[in-house]
Amino acid sequence: MILAEQHKPQTTIVVANEPSEQAEEAACILQDYIEKISDARVEIKKESEDVSGNTILVGHSQMVKDSSIEVPSGVTFQLNEEGFVIKTVGNSLILAGNEDGEYRGTVYAVYTFLEELGCRWFFPGEFGEVIPEMDTISINAMDRTERPSFRIRNIWYSGWAPTTDQDHQDFRLWRDCNKLNTLSLSIPGDGSIRRLVPSEEYFESSPHLFAINKDGDRRSDMLCLSEPETVNISVKTIKDTFRDNPDTLSFGFAPPDGFPMCYCQRCQDSIPEFNHKGYGDPSLSDLWFRFANCIAQEVYKEFPDRWVLTNGYANRVRLPEGIAEFSPNLGIQSAIIAACTLHPVGDKKCWQRTLYKQLLDRWTDTLNCVFVYDYDPGNSLVNLPFPAIHNLKHDMPYFRSRGTWGFWTEGTNSWMVTHLNYYVRAKLMWDAEADVEALVRDYCQKFYADAADMVEEYIWTLESAVEQTASHQTWGRLMQWRTIFPPVQQKLDYLMSQAEDSVQDSCSRQRVQVLRLVHNHMKAYVRMEQFAAQGQFQVGLEWADKMLAIRDEVNIIKSGLLPHTPEWAHDFRTTLEWHKEIYQDLADKAGGQEGELLTLLPRQWEFKLDPKDVGVIYQWYLVGRGEDWATIDTTLNWEGQGYQDQQGWGFWGKAWYRTGFHVPADIEEGKSIWLTIGAVYNRGVWVWFNGMMQQFEKDRHWRLGHHDVRTPIHIDVTDWVRSGEINHVAVLVNTTPPDRNPRGGIHRRSFLWTPR
Repeated sequence: MILAEQHKPQTTIVVANEPSEQAEEAACILQDYIEKISDARVEIKKESEDVSGNTILVGHSQMVKDSSIEVPSGVTFQLNEEGFVIKTVGNSLILAGNEDGEYRGTVYAVYTFLEELGCRWFFPGEFGEVIPEMDTISINAMDRTERPSFRIRNIWYSGWAPTTDQDHQDFRLWRDCNKLNTLSLSIPGDGSIRRLVPSEEYFESSPHLFAINKDGDRRSDMLCLSEPETVNISVKTIKDTFRDNPDTLSFGFAPPDGFPMCYCQRCQDSIPEFNHKGYGDPSLSDLWFRFANCIAQEVYKEFPDRWVLTNGYANRVRLPEGIAEFSPNLGIQSAIIAACTLHPVGDKKCWQRTLYKQLLDRWTDTLNCVFVYDYDPGNSLVNLPFPAIHNLKHDMPYFRSRGTWGFWTEGTNSWMVTHLNYYVRAKLMWDAEADVEALVRDYCQKFYADAADMVEEYIWTLESAVEQTASHQTWGRLMQWRTIFPPVQQKLDYLMSQAEDSVQDSCSRQRVQVLRLVHNHMKAYVRMEQFAAQGQFQVGLEWADKMLAIRDEVNIIKSGLLPHTPEWAHDFRTTLEWHKEIYQDLADKAGGQEGELLTLLPRQWEFKLDPKDVGVIYQWYLVGRGEDWATIDTTLNWEGQGYQDQQGWGFWGKAWYRTGFHVPADIEEGKSIWLTIGAVYNRGVWVWFNGMMQQFEKDRHWRLGHHDVRTPIHIDVTDWVRSGEINHVAVLVNTTPPDRNPRGGIHRRSFLWTPR
């Protein structure tokens, strides 16, 4: 069937006499893209008009019915009716899908057909669009009926990267192009528990319905979960909502963000105190899901075809142990934020991903509706690449096999950080068995032309480096690129240069240029960290500024590829601006505006584990005490230096660091002398200087007893320094059992200085 030839249309697009809005939209999309491809403007007609020759029937119409083609339709609370058909019948091509409720089947049929013609939408906007040029558009016989692997297929922009109205509009179009959806499920967002018992209606008159905080005061944003009246009012709220809104299929609620808790005696007595490993501290799962299940059971009696949804997040990720049977209408949005994002589900070298699998398996065995809230990028906010295709390739079929409903993915407007992740996600959410290697190859060939082979090898080299790393990390934590990137840097440099030498056309050249800038951005970050590890903090800052300049250069080409951090998030741990703040503080003290560097402490210190907690008794802080001390790099956590087992379980408990260093003799009399320890992952830290334990100020980041990557420790050691001699420092570090931040030890350079 010929649709266009020599820039002239050879077909007609036909819609119903009273077409749906979606059918009209889909017809216009098809018309526009056929024109972009062939320069031929195909006419759109109603089916009652005079039509002859080849036709493309878009959407539901009498002509489609007369063809005896069964088009997916209908909508129920199971939300599994989505789909579309692409079929040739005689001289007609039918593009139609389920348009009931919020289904976008006809639009998806059109975009899928355009993909058959060679169109691609790798990224939002014109930058990511690939449109072939054809003198003639012709097709062979087609017969496809498609239904998605997952019901829920959503990626949304969080606020961690700046967005404009145009960005959101481009993203909405891109989502349609790649068959993502936003079904009107009542998502159990943080704080939506307020919907159950509105504080403006009940807080003053019935304070006993609301949670008690640690200080003994009632809080209006959290309910008392053990109060029977709270359950009764919640049930009434949900039933009233369903009665007043017959088309509403679900009601979602969840506690506030963080680790919400009611500290009344009755609630506390109901908590078994299972801690760590992502359970929260302590876990609220037993009390929370008993509360949610009681509500769901009562709602089910009147509304068996509606869902009561909650989330499994923060201190509620594990299953409760005290519920014999769950209500069949209870569903969960599972958000296991405390799980490594670098390795596939069930990876035996990553205990976090094996526990993730155990939890997901139990949830999907237990509940009829489970969908996943995950994070992409699942690393820090420093805007470095987050290669995740190796995970998606492995994990999506697993999620499909477990019957999960799909994904509500927290994304960002940073498309060269996630790179192909969102595109591959979209393809696998529609078809979990799609060939990922073929998707990547297709992208490289269509987007980079003559540089395709080099870019494809570049992508898989970086993916493999991340998949094979023994480092583990969760969302919001620093990814250890200083250890992951250098082993493959030479190869990536070579591939990048070869790609630049290969491209011929200006369009592909610009795309390779963007990839080169992202590559240089990564190299600059690693150089920044390497200089900081050498104690050259000011030089590290210069590389940070180069990263900012690269972001400026990328943003000239297209915003949203490698964006700057929004101002409100500058102080959030792991942003580049946060790095600069930390390194500027250290640079100022180590020979800058604030202080004069006396001596840089060695990078390598003695190291000794203390699992039995006897080091203080035996005075290991003194020179020569204890046996079998190892040597360790103090600019990298101890897990990164082999102190973890084959499953990635790092050492936890107490461990000692010890070093000696020469202090200059010519220190000006009367000057105070300070020791700065760069940073420590820990639950507790104790410092000895020349055999005397030191006191030091604990700043605002000593949260819940944890001091991690954020701020250095500054200690006034004036009274204990021995000028002109070898001085000694010992540091005892205590870490919790592995949980969301499974890292321990000193991990930034230390030095001695005096204020100016």
